Amino acid sequence: MRTTRMTAAAVAGAIGLVTIGAGAALAAPGAGGHGFGAGDGSGDRTMDRLHDAGRDRDRDGECDGSMMRDRDGSAVLDLADGELSDADAASLAYMVQEEKLAHDLYVTLGETHDLRILDRIALAEVRHADAVRALLEAYGLEDPTLGLEVGEFADDDLQQLYDSLLAQGLKSEEAALTVGGIVEETDIADLSAADTGEASIDALYYRLETGSTHHLVAFVKVLDARGVDYETQVLTDAQLAAIVDGS
Repeated sequence: MRTTRMTAAAVAGAIGLVTIGAGAALAAPGAGGHGFGAGDGSGDRTMDRLHDAGRDRDRDGECDGSMMRDRDGSAVLDLADGELSDADAASLAYMVQEEKLAHDLYVTLGETHDLRILDRIALAEVRHADAVRALLEAYGLEDPTLGLEVGEFADDDLQQLYDSLLAQGLKSEEAALTVGGIVEETDIADLSAADTGEASIDALYYRLETGSTHHLVAFVKVLDARGVDYETQVLTDAQLAAIVDGS
């Protein structure tokens, strides 16, 4: 399984690609679209999935009846059978932390910035994390987020990423919205890159990816309304366009 897993060091460069208002940059410039579907044909597959995800979204930011007919995730849990490989178990453990990171960032940034979008998407991230936790429990796996406070992570790289994104997002409302975009791009990239071959995980990840595409569009549109040009940090321009066109 291949993942993007954006590091704290990469964030400092990537976040600088977004221009705010008169042109002030948040940080040093970096490169976008790194390592996503390069040379293996996965880029084309991802484009198809992004178009599908756009069609599946409803106005509330989740999925329509064909995708999210069960808020408790029972359709995914019904697919859980047998034991997972070490790689798949590690993937689930990482993903629940990544969903927690998104939630914790939006909640903490929302305490400083009066942005309704942060509160709304934070609630969705609770559902996302709980869905991953349910699958971890179904396979008898430990939840690495258990007992951790907001902003605390078992994975050192994710802890550094959280700290870096939080510091950037606290600078301004536009910076917070940009951080939201980076988080959702990273989630989409990691979820799209995952190829576990396990039906339960694939079904769950598709659903999570669909939710993340909606969240990304929401951040991009709010920034656009504020006169901010959002440039892709992890996905390619074509992939972002496919997401926005499908919204």
